[in-house]
Amino acid sequence: MKIMNRLSLASRLSIAFSLISCVVFISIGGLSYQSFREMVYTQQDKALTARIKRMEVFLTDAHTIHILGKYPKLYENMVGHEDSIFIVKESNKDLIRINPLNIKIPRLNYSPQIQYRNNTTHHPTTRFAFKSIQFGNQDYQLIAGQQWYGANQILSQYFWKVAFYSGLGIVLSSLLGFMVGHYLFRSMRVLIAETSKINVQKLNHRIEVESTNVEVQQLSHAMNQMLDKIQDDYQKLAQFSEDIAHELRTPLNNLMGQTQIMLSHARTTDELENLLYSHLEEYERLTKLIESMLFIARSEHREYGLDKKSVNLKQLIKNITDYFDCLIDEREMSLVIHVMDDLNIVANEIWIQRAIANLMSNAVLHGKEGGEITLEVKQNDADCVIKIVTHNVFIDEKHLSHLFDRFYQVDESRHKRTQTGGLGLAIVKSIMQLHGGSVEVANQTEGVAFKLILPRVC
Repeated sequence: MKIMNRLSLASRLSIAFSLISCVVFISIGGLSYQSFREMVYTQQDKALTARIKRMEVFLTDAHTIHILGKYPKLYENMVGHEDSIFIVKESNKDLIRINPLNIKIPRLNYSPQIQYRNNTTHHPTTRFAFKSIQFGNQDYQLIAGQQWYGANQILSQYFWKVAFYSGLGIVLSSLLGFMVGHYLFRSMRVLIAETSKINVQKLNHRIEVESTNVEVQQLSHAMNQMLDKIQDDYQKLAQFSEDIAHELRTPLNNLMGQTQIMLSHARTTDELENLLYSHLEEYERLTKLIESMLFIARSEHREYGLDKKSVNLKQLIKNITDYFDCLIDEREMSLVIHVMDDLNIVANEIWIQRAIANLMSNAVLHGKEGGEITLEVKQNDADCVIKIVTHNVFIDEKHLSHLFDRFYQVDESRHKRTQTGGLGLAIVKSIMQLHGGSVEVANQTEGVAFKLILPRVC
């Protein structure tokens, strides 16, 4: 078994094909030989039966019986073979005895029907047919026998012919199986060779295999799709790593620069206290940034268990909007809310609250002063849709498909980033994926609209 595991798939296929061929050809050869053997034996038995019946006809005539008794040799010419046996017994004496080879005749039972027996004790190649008849108050036993040397020679020759052609068939089938196996897996070997060329430095390499094998084509196509995804994920990872490095380097450089300046000469207690407060703000931003990155990474790997419960959306949204009231008033903005009283969803309340809050924060911070924000909740048979529209604010179409990418910013100026470090919308996307939902963004007539789409479980 260990040896088979080390072999290639083509070799295993060839061996399996050879074994199947062996079974098939041996079975066919065995059945053919057995059928031929039965045919030969049947013919021999028919010949012996014919002799018994011919003599039975003779014995119906008393005159014929008298002649045979006087001249037993007369029937010898009728037998015709020197290895043939024919005996007619009258009581305990032989009326006719033709036994050129002096074969010892076994004791045979009297039977009114023709029976057959092999002389396995003395001459295994001798076959007997015998029958008992009665004529004129006299019992006769008819015995016909035949040496099977000729039949056995025929069977032996036939056996070796069958064995030869069966062996030849096995060899040819095995060669055919080997050729077919290697032909079928030729494309696989090309596929393996092409795959071995791929490494981290050659992620843009794609597998090109010209093959009529549909499975190989499907496999190469699937592998190319996998490579596309790996390359895309690798590029995202590289960009993610670069962004992380930048996000961490900036506050760390600030902390180091401020500290070096403060240490350059003596400072007052108030100056040192102000420095510590400034450092504390940077530490808080770094902490939130790291927590956001950990949340996204763990959510993508489904490491969070969802503690779901029934949540009333109207109450949840009220709690969120109350938090933003001061900021909305400060920017002289207006908030319009449309949500039904009895609308419930089954979700993790804290995370859904965070997703809605991130979108609200985004709308308030990037909306125009004195502008309007609309928060609307709709439902259908399958989904519950939470839509937040920032009026008179539009995003260039080229940015829309990237808004939920990590660290992606429409405004490239780094100082405008929030404390999440450009991860707020990416967190929204992760939360929705954990709930089996999705998030969308599009420019509408009134402004840019974000949609949270949740499976409706009321």
